[in-house]
Amino acid sequence: MARSGVGTIIGRKSVSKGREYARIWVYVPTKVSEDTAFPFEIGMPCIVEINEQKRRLVVKPISEKEAIELGWRKRIRRR
Repeated sequence: MARSGVGTIIGRKSVSKGREYARIWVYVPTKVSEDTAFPFEIGMPCIVEINEQKRRLVVKPISEKEAIELGWRKRIRRR
């Protein structure tokens, strides 16, 4: 079990409908994502918030119903 590991913030430029913007990903190490305590599955929605007092990025799992109420839409992977 690995409850912690070193991840990476990854940024790339993206173009959509003629507009350019930055996309940010957070890489979670495999040893952390394979831990039995890891609370996420690929494609599931989550809340991402900044805790300014602790200077932390907080990611919490939420239900699809909650996510839809907040404007999230499920993406279907194309092959």
